[in-house]
Amino acid sequence: MAVVLAVLASTVAVPLAALRVVEVWPASRLMRWVDILVVATGAGCAAASVSGSDIAVRATAIASGAALVTGLWVLFELTSGDDRRRVLWLVLGATASTLAGMLFFAASNSLPMGPLALVVTLGALSLILPLTIAVALIAPRSADVRTVMRSMVVLIVMLALAAAAYEGTASAWALLAGAPPPAGVSALLAAGIAAGYHPVRLRVQASMDEMLFGRSADPVETLTQLGTHLTAGAPPPLWLDTLRTTLAVPGIALRQDGTTIATAGTTDEHHTTLTSLRADNEHVGDLVVTLPPEHLRLPTAAAAVLELVAAPLAQALHAARLSEELRLSRGRVVTALEEERRRMRRDLHDGLGPTLTGIAYNADAAANLITADPDRAMETLRGLRADAGDAITEIRRIVYGLRPKALDEFGLTGAIRQRISHLSSASGQPLTVTINTPAVLPPLPAAVEVVAYRVAIEAVTNIARHANVTTATVTLVLTDTPSLRLSIADGGCCTHPWTHGVGIQSMHERAEQIGGTLTVSTTPQGATITADLPLAIPA
Repeated sequence: MAVVLAVLASTVAVPLAALRVVEVWPASRLMRWVDILVVATGAGCAAASVSGSDIAVRATAIASGAALVTGLWVLFELTSGDDRRRVLWLVLGATASTLAGMLFFAASNSLPMGPLALVVTLGALSLILPLTIAVALIAPRSADVRTVMRSMVVLIVMLALAAAAYEGTASAWALLAGAPPPAGVSALLAAGIAAGYHPVRLRVQASMDEMLFGRSADPVETLTQLGTHLTAGAPPPLWLDTLRTTLAVPGIALRQDGTTIATAGTTDEHHTTLTSLRADNEHVGDLVVTLPPEHLRLPTAAAAVLELVAAPLAQALHAARLSEELRLSRGRVVTALEEERRRMRRDLHDGLGPTLTGIAYNADAAANLITADPDRAMETLRGLRADAGDAITEIRRIVYGLRPKALDEFGLTGAIRQRISHLSSASGQPLTVTINTPAVLPPLPAAVEVVAYRVAIEAVTNIARHANVTTATVTLVLTDTPSLRLSIADGGCCTHPWTHGVGIQSMHERAEQIGGTLTVSTTPQGATITADLPLAIPA
C-alpha cells in the first residue's frame, strides 16, 4: 500500500497539481482528456509497481512521463503572456527534477550514502519543482525563464562535453599506450579543454538562443518588416518589438531629447549599448538596446542589423517630430487667428458699434427737430459730426492694428527705421541701429511685409530692453529660394543661450504662419536672430 500511494502521489497527484498552476479559461476539452490520460497512466504505474514486472514498470513510467509532457505542451499552446511564462517555469521545474533524479540514482550506485545523507539529498531534490511552481505563481516575470533554461541546458551540455572530451582522450591514450596518461599529459589535456571551453560554450549558447529566442538576426527580413510597419504608420512600440524579436535581446528603448518615448521588453540601464539616430545631420534620438546576458557587446549579426535600420528609424522619428511640430504650429496659428477675430469683434462691438448706433439715433433726432426747433437740430448735427469723426478714428485704429500705417507710407525699410528711431538702450543711451538693405526692394507680399516688420521691431525692442549694447544691425537680403532673409544682430557679448520668452515665441509663430523659419544663435561675439520668409506663401 505504501508503494502504491507513493507512486500515485508522484504520477497522479503532483502532475495534476502542476497542471492546475495555470487555469485555462474557458475550460478546454483537451485539458480534460489530459487529466484522464494522467490518471490512467498513473494508475498503470501503481499497478505495475506491485506486479513485480520490470518491463511493465518501465513502460508505464514512460507512458506517465509522456502524459505529463503532453499536458504541458497543450497548456503551452492554450496560454499566452504571463500564463505562458508560468508554463515555462513548470517545464523548467519538471526537467530539472527529472535530470537531478536521474543523476542521483546514477550516482547512488557508486557513492555510498548513509540514511541521513540520503534523506537530505532526496529532500533537496524534491524542492526543485515546488520552488519553480512558487516562482510561476508569485513572480513569473522575476527572471526570463528562457534565459534560465538556456543557462541550465548550456551548463549541462558543456559539462557533458568537457567530461566526454577528457575521458575519451584519456581512454584513447590508455588504449594506444597501454597505460593511463601521465600527470603532465593530463594537465595539458585539462588546459586544452579549458582553453576551448569558452568558444565552444558561445556556439552552444548561440544554438540555444536560436531555439528559445528565434533564429539569428536577418538584416533583409528585419528591414522588410520594419518597412511594412513604417509604411502602415505603425506606432514606435511595434517597431521596437520587431527589432527586439529579430535581435534576440531582452529589451529596446527609444529615446528622444532624453525622454523614453517607447520600449519593448525589459530594459536594464546598466547593461546597454546606445545607437545614435541622425537624420540630415540632426540628432533626432537614441536607440538603447539591452545586451543579452553575459554579453559585453552586441553579436556581430545584431550590430549589422542595427547599423542598417538606424537610418530608416531616424527618418521615421524625424518625420514624426516634424508632423508633431506642424500640428502644434497649426494649432498656434488657429489660436492666433481666433484671438485676432475676438479682438476685432470686441473692438467693433464695444467701440465702433455704440458710436454708429448713437449716430443713427442723433440723425433721427435732428430730422425730427429741423422744423420745430432748428437751433437744437443744428446742435444735434454738430454732435453727429463729432461722433462720425470718432467713428472714423476708431476705424483707422482697427485698420492700423491689422496692418501698420507706416508700411503703406514709407515702405518696409522706412517703416522699420521710423519705428525704431526713438529707442534707447538699457543704459539710457540712444540705440544706434544700422539698416542694410538692397538699393531697391521688389514689391513684397503684404503678409511678408507685415511679418518682417513685426519681427524686426520685436527683435530690436528686445535688444534695447535686455542687451547691454548701444548698437544693433538689421539686414535685409533677397535669396535665390526666393525668400527674404531678415537678420538682426546686437553686436554684444553672449555668455549663455537666450531664454525663449513671449517675444521670441511670438516671432517664431509669425514666421511659421507664412511658412518661414526663425532661428536664434548666440556666440561670444553677440546674438543674431535670422528669419527666412518665403516670397511665395503656401496656400
